[in-house]
Amino acid sequence: MNKSRKLVLGAIAFGLAMGVGVAQFGQNNSPLDQTIVAHADQSVNVKDQGMVGNGETDNSTKLQQIIDNSDENVTIHVPKGNYLFTNAELDAIVLHSHMTFDFDKGAEFTIKNGDRMAFVYPSPKGGYNGGISNITWNNATFRGDYNKSDGQSVFVQSIHHAQHVNFNNCTFDNAESPTGHYLDIDGSHDVNVKNSTFTGFNAQTDYKEAIQVDYSNHKAMSYHEPGDVYDNLPSYDVNVTKNRFVPLSNKSGSVKSFGPNPIGQHALYANGAGGIIHDIHFTNNYVQDAKPQLSADGANIHFVCVSNLYISNNTFENKGALGSGNYIRIYNISPIVKMSNIQITNNKFVNLDPNNRYVYFDNSKGAGITGVKVTGNKITSSKSKIPFVLSAGMTSSDMTVSANTNNKNVAVKPSDMKNTSKLQKLTGKYKANKATNTKESYTSGYNGQYAKLTTQAAQKYSLYSHIRGHAGWYIYSQQDGWSNAKKSGIVYVDMRATADSGKWYRIRFSSSPNAREYWVRSGALKFDSIEYAPYVRSLIPIKKYTMYTKVFNDPQLAKLAGTTADLGSKPVSVTQRATRVSVSNGQTSTYYLVNDKYWTRSSAFY
Repeated sequence: MNKSRKLVLGAIAFGLAMGVGVAQFGQNNSPLDQTIVAHADQSVNVKDQGMVGNGETDNSTKLQQIIDNSDENVTIHVPKGNYLFTNAELDAIVLHSHMTFDFDKGAEFTIKNGDRMAFVYPSPKGGYNGGISNITWNNATFRGDYNKSDGQSVFVQSIHHAQHVNFNNCTFDNAESPTGHYLDIDGSHDVNVKNSTFTGFNAQTDYKEAIQVDYSNHKAMSYHEPGDVYDNLPSYDVNVTKNRFVPLSNKSGSVKSFGPNPIGQHALYANGAGGIIHDIHFTNNYVQDAKPQLSADGANIHFVCVSNLYISNNTFENKGALGSGNYIRIYNISPIVKMSNIQITNNKFVNLDPNNRYVYFDNSKGAGITGVKVTGNKITSSKSKIPFVLSAGMTSSDMTVSANTNNKNVAVKPSDMKNTSKLQKLTGKYKANKATNTKESYTSGYNGQYAKLTTQAAQKYSLYSHIRGHAGWYIYSQQDGWSNAKKSGIVYVDMRATADSGKWYRIRFSSSPNAREYWVRSGALKFDSIEYAPYVRSLIPIKKYTMYTKVFNDPQLAKLAGTTADLGSKPVSVTQRATRVSVSNGQTSTYYLVNDKYWTRSSAFY
């Protein structure tokens, strides 16, 4: 718990023990002089309690005080205004049971400059009743921003062992974590998302979804609340209805930031000992221009070990994005767990043109996927040779595939539904190759880092869709590859890989995180030169600079690690200095290692 939060709660406890009355306070009063109490069934106006909607004042501590000092069955009313949140004082807002947040039109919570704020649903006990319940957000807007220097600013709902949680007519705008989610549903049930809008995804980890349906496990959580108890219970009874998942667009209408991957999950914990994800309804939603997932097993909607999954009456459309490897992938990775009742019905697939297939069921490693129904879906596409449904490790008795039609209202041919133990090869210009690597490891980094192409890069090295030896890899033609390189020779790098086939980097020819990505061997790139030396000092931060896990443009790739604002105004320990010479312009910059954890510019300190 944050120190300031402890002080306020301590003051309340002391006041109650002494029989002292607790008064409300106004906007100009000190929160430590007077505190708030909202009694049962009472409505609290956040402006009356000191929150400021001017877009400049941090409201994090004030909202936490309002929550901490309110009883159950409270309605928190948010009038029109722009309420800024930073992580200068708090890392998270912790909720309690029986709370309703009502936002007026024009009211929004905002976050910027790369800050992160979690809304935490704590679970001090294990079990489905171990967390809080009955939380409703009505008409809420959570708005973030993205800029090159600070990265993505983030709002996330970290929902652990919670129940009866509702999001109605909410807006989640440009605030999804590049390595995480908007809603992180872990070991929870009866979670309902309706008539809401999710926009923008500036991904570092491409497969992350706006709504993750996952388990009560430390690794699954977006935020780790001290004292939480984890027990690997799966989430269930999640209903996502009549929502929009859309991109941010430039004035020309082109994609500025891809639409979020809408829903899914990618892991099984404790071999499903506590059960598996089940009773998930994704219905009557609209998804546009989700970020292409180009690997052979990538998909915009992806579930592992799930039962009673209903994906129905949705429209999936691409207007400015290219096709993914697959659009929907349902995967059983367990030789023990049996999956059943997967229904993909009455959806519209518009101009998706996936590289491999629209829908893929993979039971090649699993104990079974039965009760599959894929019916009544409509495909609009100029390409007729892309399989609609493929499966691996299943028989025809496991599946019903019927009444699916293309844009000419012609039934999808029975031959388009195949049962195969091998991946379907790409048709057309590029041919996918089989997997030959036995070992592959990947490390992602901040997508603003760059390197310079060596003089002979275009002549000596090819560009790949994925690293050579990965399932589905292929080489781009000269026209679609090196012709995009700029005269400066600068490329942007956000991931590296080591495999049997060598060392690789994923690059872009544009600083835009949405630009097309290629894989190239490490020998094609030259990074900044960095020299290290001991440098022991105790320094005070005075400017806000981005912090990284390594020196910016280190060949090992640095990740974002907050900003120097997170350090506060107290002296910090500096133990090492790095001098970096840019391959772009030859300029020299100095970095300090702070508290043996993070690197940042030396000019941040006094």
